[in-house]
Amino acid sequence: MKFVNIEMLFLIWTIPLLILVIVYGIKKRKNILLNFASNKALSVIAKDVSNKKRYIKHSLVLISLTFMAIALSGPEYGYRWEEVERKGIDIIVAIDCSKSMTASDISPSRLDRAKREVIDLLNMLQGDRIGLVAFSGTAFLQCPLTLDYEAFHIFLNSLSPDFLPVYGTDIAAAITTAISGFNEKDHSEKAVILITDGESTSGDPIQEAEKASKAGIKIFCIGIGKNEGAPIKDKDGELKKDKSGNIILSKLDEDTLKKISAVTGAIYVHSITGDMDLDIIYNKEIRSKMEQKTVSSGRKQIWEDRYQWFLIISLIAIIIELFLTSVNKKASLFIFLIIFFCNSISYADVLRRNMKKGIEAYEKGDYNSALKYMIDAQLEEPDNPEIYYNLGNTYYKLGDFESAFKNYQGALNKGDDKMKEKILYNQGNTLYKKGDLKEAIENYEKALKIDPNDKEAKENLEFAKKMLEKQQKEKQEQDNNKDKEDKKEKEDKKQEEQQQDQKQEQEKNQQQKDKEQENQKQQAKEQNQNKEQDKDQNSQAERMLNRLKDMPGKALIPPNYEKRFIEKDW
Repeated sequence: MKFVNIEMLFLIWTIPLLILVIVYGIKKRKNILLNFASNKALSVIAKDVSNKKRYIKHSLVLISLTFMAIALSGPEYGYRWEEVERKGIDIIVAIDCSKSMTASDISPSRLDRAKREVIDLLNMLQGDRIGLVAFSGTAFLQCPLTLDYEAFHIFLNSLSPDFLPVYGTDIAAAITTAISGFNEKDHSEKAVILITDGESTSGDPIQEAEKASKAGIKIFCIGIGKNEGAPIKDKDGELKKDKSGNIILSKLDEDTLKKISAVTGAIYVHSITGDMDLDIIYNKEIRSKMEQKTVSSGRKQIWEDRYQWFLIISLIAIIIELFLTSVNKKASLFIFLIIFFCNSISYADVLRRNMKKGIEAYEKGDYNSALKYMIDAQLEEPDNPEIYYNLGNTYYKLGDFESAFKNYQGALNKGDDKMKEKILYNQGNTLYKKGDLKEAIENYEKALKIDPNDKEAKENLEFAKKMLEKQQKEKQEQDNNKDKEDKKEKEDKKQEEQQQDQKQEQEKNQQQKDKEQENQKQQAKEQNQNKEQDKDQNSQAERMLNRLKDMPGKALIPPNYEKRFIEKDW
């Protein structure tokens, strides 16, 4: 047997105190009666009074209180096995540890900022396994895939620019190492979050990204650093220079990172201020769109509640104690109140147990179990705003933002003014996750009206406004780009038509030229025929001259020297 609220067993220590009070009360009563009459007189006056009966009544009260204390301690005896499984996605974070990551254009440095963002990512994970790859001029698996987030945290904190022996930025090696960190037998989707600030100095990252795509791995690239670049400091704290004496600026090769993400069907994010949007990448891209697989499964031991046994004994003892005297209407009413009170305690205890178990599961990160216990508590008390609030938090952690918002709204409608500020703040977070930035801003503003000193609400309000402004700006840029694309498409179409016309003109000229060449060939053929005829005539004349004797003064037929056409004269 085990106890859920073992601290309630300390109530049993009040029983000896009650025994002392009862003994003192009995002696006090006896002394009062002896002052009134002697023992012999009392046996005549109060012959129906039984001290033995009184001791039994007091004993029954003590027994009832003892078993009630045991019932309140939450005894559990016996158990059942319940099949449980934990679903999630395998994620490997690859962090650039090159010297350029020490640049301070992002406070406190690019590497420190990246590590802080990854720590925030750990708090968002919902049963996913996570691994770590460190890379610079080479790469290796710093932490294999694990559910032990504390261990991952330790490996992450140890990263520094001097951590790896080879300098440079080998993105291809980072991708290769990340691919090898996954289990090839798992056919579900996998994700790599690549954080870097420089261009690749060796290897072909695009080719490695294609291999990752074939293996079902998505690579979400995060380029960290400003567009104009930033200088790098050496060990002496001086700015690094090249052979020509120029200061070296670490610049980002966004085109390569965009291609890597596009090849694998993921997205690219440019982090200028240090905000890497890891919550958007995780919640909207990885958790919502990628297939989850079972990362752990097994049986869970569920203990059975047995408080009812002790509560029944307590009730029986108190009822017997009441019936040891004459039962009148007041006693009946008292019995009814006791039974009703005990039932209320039992009901409240069930509700409290479910809530407590739900909160414990929530704090452990087992949100599915927490949801089950809290729904059971809601069935017992459907109008409790606190249960709606806790359900909203649980749905939020599970990524079901629609259900989270509905439960927050239920808590807002049923709760008091003290809870409204928290509920409005959480609703703002939920709306932000859903992408409704305008409504999120409205909720943050309402929360700040109730509590103007809420620092987190102020920060989230400013961040939501910046994101809305960024979203509107991107939309405007997309519209402008679309107009430019349409204009370019028209120009390309016009240019294509002109090229088509030119091509037709060239074909026409070529046909004309071919026709002229054909005529020239025909003329040449006729000239050759004439030449053959003249040759035959000359041959005949020669034969005739050979037959004649020497005849001076006779004229000979001259050869044909007319101009002739030659097709290839080079």
